Amino acid sequence: MKVDMVMPQMGESIAEATVSKWRKNVGDRVEKDEVILEISTDKVDSEIPSPASGILTEILFKEQDVVPVKTKIAVIDTAGGAAATPAAPAPAAKPELRAVPSPAPAAPRAAQPTAAPVAAASHAKHSDSDRFYSPLVKSLAEKHGIPLAELDSLQGSGQGGRVNKEDLLAYIQNRGSQPAATMQTAVNAPSFQAAPAVHTASRSTSAPAGMPNMDWGDDGTKVVPMDNMRQAIADHMVRSKHTSPHVYSMQEVDVTAISKWRAKHKNEFLKREGFNLSFTPFFLEAAVRGLVEFPYVNCSLDGKKIILKKHVNLGCAVALGNSGLIVPVIKRAEEKNFVGLARSLNDLALRARNKKLLPDDVAGGSFTVTNPGVFGTIIGTPIINQPQVAILCLGAIVKRPVVIDDMIAIREMCYLTLSYDHRIVDGSLGGQYLAFVRNYLENWDSERTLA
Repeated sequence: MKVDMVMPQMGESIAEATVSKWRKNVGDRVEKDEVILEISTDKVDSEIPSPASGILTEILFKEQDVVPVKTKIAVIDTAGGAAATPAAPAPAAKPELRAVPSPAPAAPRAAQPTAAPVAAASHAKHSDSDRFYSPLVKSLAEKHGIPLAELDSLQGSGQGGRVNKEDLLAYIQNRGSQPAATMQTAVNAPSFQAAPAVHTASRSTSAPAGMPNMDWGDDGTKVVPMDNMRQAIADHMVRSKHTSPHVYSMQEVDVTAISKWRAKHKNEFLKREGFNLSFTPFFLEAAVRGLVEFPYVNCSLDGKKIILKKHVNLGCAVALGNSGLIVPVIKRAEEKNFVGLARSLNDLALRARNKKLLPDDVAGGSFTVTNPGVFGTIIGTPIINQPQVAILCLGAIVKRPVVIDDMIAIREMCYLTLSYDHRIVDGSLGGQYLAFVRNYLENWDSERTLA
């Protein structure tokens, strides 16, 4: 029996999608729910699983082809018969050509707000990990008695270091002969994302120190086309600058109180919620309460009409490694308490990084919070996410001496920047909003509970 695989419709407004990468070739055996290809739309990138188990006998579109939704893109023979010749076979994907910077040493004193909370380490079940594993990989791991901590230690060859079936089978094959000491080291080693592959130069056998080995042109350059996400980001940012006259206001915030509260409650939070409590939910709550107080910061502009919003749909920028960023939205954020905001942030961030977002998850935002502080940025001046009129930027939290009541004290400080559209938000409104957020954070209730 042959099963047709069609291009899925990723939302009502999506009419087409681009084939980003085929993860399987004609003749490969695939299992049901195993990822076969990656697609990209103007809203989200997604991994598409196989609808059935069998042999992939036809691939009808090449990588980078734009395909209308509900169009047949591949055929799977569930009887496992011989593979047929594809009408338009997809070429083998070339490794992405980009330099891999060496990781910078972490600043020992800098506690930084986090764009996405890090999940709790080493739980018993595979479903408790924040690292994505396909159903096939999880079932294979359970079948061979591989615990989560061991699985998390593997370096995968998939996108972002993801472990696929081939990685796991190769590991299982070598597992029995691996010395016990080496095995223990592998289990205890931190799980870093695998570095992207770098193409070896054909014109030169060596490269200057610090330079990647690439197939450089005669003029010493290498042309790398933008992927779909980077093109969309570029267009969006240029349109925003052309649309909104940007103005920036900044506030310095003493977050020592919330840092102490977080330290007091983080273990309880981790035990109850299953993921770490980062600084970000504190800022999100303050931002949301400020938007309720100042609704004109939570509006949009249609020509000469101001569109006020009943609900705060809070966009949270999530970095996707070196491939770009995406802004999933916490809908009706004003109806959520502190823990609810933390849960929503964790869910959206994990699904964003695992390409599990739906188009509705990134639509309808009325205000955005971005957090370059996780990369050590002290102050940022972000571009407004159209059609919104403002975006709040969180800088890194660092300890430094400040004057309090004519005395010098060491406090944990953070800079907040509000970028706003001067057509509707002036300096007075922007300053009042930032002052509200600062006061909310600096007067955090130390007696508050997680309930």
